[in-house]
Amino acid sequence: MPNQRLLNRIAIVTGSSQGIGREICNQFFEEGAQLVCADLRPTGQGEEVPTHDWIVQKGGKAIFVKTDVSNADDWKALIANTVEEYGRLDILVNNAGICTEANNPQPIDEVDEAAFDAHLKINTRGVFLGCKYAVQQMKKQEPHACGLRGWIVNFASMVANIGMPAGYTASKGAVAAMTKTIALDVAKQGIVANSICPGFTQTAMLDNALGGALSSARDAVLAALPRGRFGEARDHARAAVYLASDDAAWVTGVNLNVDGGLTAQ
Repeated sequence: MPNQRLLNRIAIVTGSSQGIGREICNQFFEEGAQLVCADLRPTGQGEEVPTHDWIVQKGGKAIFVKTDVSNADDWKALIANTVEEYGRLDILVNNAGICTEANNPQPIDEVDEAAFDAHLKINTRGVFLGCKYAVQQMKKQEPHACGLRGWIVNFASMVANIGMPAGYTASKGAVAAMTKTIALDVAKQGIVANSICPGFTQTAMLDNALGGALSSARDAVLAALPRGRFGEARDHARAAVYLASDDAAWVTGVNLNVDGGLTAQ
C-alpha cells in the first residue's frame, strides 16, 4: 500500500463513476481515505461495477449519493449524507463536468447558446455550489493536526490557459479563476483550495473528441505533446492526492497544469 497520506480522511468525489473521477476514488482509497462517490449514475461508460462497490470489494469504505452538481438541493443532501455517514467532510474533489463541443468545435459566431449555457451550468455552477456548501461544513469542524479543516480540489482544464471551444473554455477558465478567489476567502479558516488543469487524457471524453471521423487527428494531437503520450487518469488522480494531503498544507490558490508540458510550449 502507498504511504496512506489520506488515512481516515473523508472525501467527496464528484463525477466518480468513470474516467478520472473513478481513478481518484481508487487512489484516495489506496491512500486510506473513506469515500463518498457522487454522480448521476453509480456506473459509468464501460464500467460494470459501480465505483463505490468496487472500493468496498477491495476492503475500503465508500457510499454512493446520486447528485446533480448543478442543483443546490442535491449538494445540500450530499453534504448532509456525508456528515451523517462519517461525521465530517475533509476533502472535496469537484471533478464532474461535460464537454459536448470537442468533436464539433464552432467559431464564436456559430456557438449554440444552449450548449454554452449547459457547460456553465454543470462545469462552473457545479463547482461553485460544491465549494459553497463544503466550506459551510468545513468551517464547523475542528482542524486536523496540520492546522487544516479542509481541502478543495477543483478540476479546471488546460483550456483555461489556451483558446479552444467557447463553452468549455469559458466554463473551465471560470473554475481556474474562481479557485483563486475561494482560496483567499477561506485561507484564514484553515481551508485550502487548488485546481488541476488536465491536458489531453485517455478517457471517454478524448475518445469522443478524436474518435470516428476525427480519428486522423489523434496522431496530430499526440505529436504536439512534449512527453509523447496522452495523459492517463492516474496522472490526475495522483496530483489530486498531493493537493488533498498534508504535503500541500502551504499550497493554495494554485492552478496545477497536469498536461505533459503542453501549455509550457
